[in-house]
Amino acid sequence: MINAICNGIAAIFQFIFNLMKPVGMMVDVIFIIIIAIGCIYWLIYEQRVNKGKTRNYLADRVEKDKD
Repeated sequence: MINAICNGIAAIFQFIFNLMKPVGMMVDVIFIIIIAIGCIYWLIYEQRVNKGKTRNYLADRVEKDKD
């Protein structure tokens, strides 16, 4: 019983890894680009907040509904 479950899990992983072979490093490159864009945005935003050009909307508290 346990052997069948382990073999089933192994077959699923082998199938997934076979699907990922053609993709290769593209996933890594896409994540690197997304992270780099996020870091650049964050640094520019921080400079603007420190100079007082914009308010820090990332630190604003959420207002509760007044119903």
